[in-house]
Amino acid sequence: MASGWGRLVARLEHKAPTRVERTKAAYTSQRCSACGHVAPENRKSQAVFRCVACGHACNADVNAAINLAAGRAVTARGALQPLGGAVNREPQPAVTGR
Repeated sequence: MASGWGRLVARLEHKAPTRVERTKAAYTSQRCSACGHVAPENRKSQAVFRCVACGHACNADVNAAINLAAGRAVTARGALQPLGGAVNREPQPAVTGR
């Protein structure tokens, strides 16, 4: 079965207009999420990341995910409150029957 990533992105953009953000993943697996140092030597193996500059170590996929998410700590619909809670959160399902 062929990969359907293009269809998935198109569907998400249709369902959530202005809320899907395409991000370039270049060098996210080589960039240290702690200090920002980029070097091919940081990626020790498929699963191991260890920064040659600061010594930060973690799972390589987790490090790349942190890099992709960096700077995007806002809610889908807008700004954050001073204490970190969303000003205009998306509707949450009601909890009933407790």
